[in-house]
Amino acid sequence: MKKQFLARLAVVQGAALVAAGAAHAALPEGAAAAITTYQTDVVTVIGLMIAAGIAIFAVKKLGSKMGWL
Repeated sequence: MKKQFLARLAVVQGAALVAAGAAHAALPEGAAAAITTYQTDVVTVIGLMIAAGIAIFAVKKLGSKMGWL
């Protein structure tokens, strides 16, 4: 009974793997370019946010050491 269940489970998993492999389709050129541009913009924005956070931390730390805050 257990072997039959495992055999059926293996067949189902194999079918799902084949279906997932066949589901990948090529993106249109415009979509691929838009995704690349978006990724570049997101990396730039995240980098600027990290830099702003570091600058704010540094000013607060300097202000506390110098007695400004």
